[in-house]
Amino acid sequence: MEQIKYPKATNTLVKNDFLHRISTLDLMIAYDKWVDTAGHHKLFFDVYFDTNGSQRGQKNGALRSKTRIELGNQGFIDPDGIFAFERQDMCRIFVIEMANGFDTKRIVEQIKRNLMASYNGLVGDKYGLPHTATLLVVVEYDTMLKNVLQRIKEEMFLKKFDGLERYFFLGTHQTLIRSWTSGWFDVNGNPASIFL
Repeated sequence: MEQIKYPKATNTLVKNDFLHRISTLDLMIAYDKWVDTAGHHKLFFDVYFDTNGSQRGQKNGALRSKTRIELGNQGFIDPDGIFAFERQDMCRIFVIEMANGFDTKRIVEQIKRNLMASYNGLVGDKYGLPHTATLLVVVEYDTMLKNVLQRIKEEMFLKKFDGLERYFFLGTHQTLIRSWTSGWFDVNGNPASIFL
């Protein structure tokens, strides 16, 4: 029987990622409950900690997140989740980012890169769905929601995205795990019913 070695030091990255994964799974569960209740057909829900490729050899491709979106010469993004569902009259695809902590600058940078990928059709292309992906950003606290909304208003780069109020929504973790359909806000801070 092989022994499992105890780590010598506590790694903050592992601890933080563990809590982040739990928060992401909470959202996934809330979505699953909603999509089953609504009677829609769930196509997929990929998360960043599921991977493709090989860690050992490059023959079958390097190990990478299932949600990885290549941005050409601007690198790549690994959204926390990408999911899609369809109902009789439509198909919808979403990118979700779970933002733990208080770093509004980092959150806004993630928003910008995710919106670029969605608006350029890279998310839809990855999954063979010819639709612009909707970005959902989930924060931990109400105060963070207000801070992120304020920072977005001041971000000139985001003003370039036409129709942003249709393709970008925010919410708080606790509200959304209780009720997936309520608690979303548009880029102007107005309540939004995005799943009706």
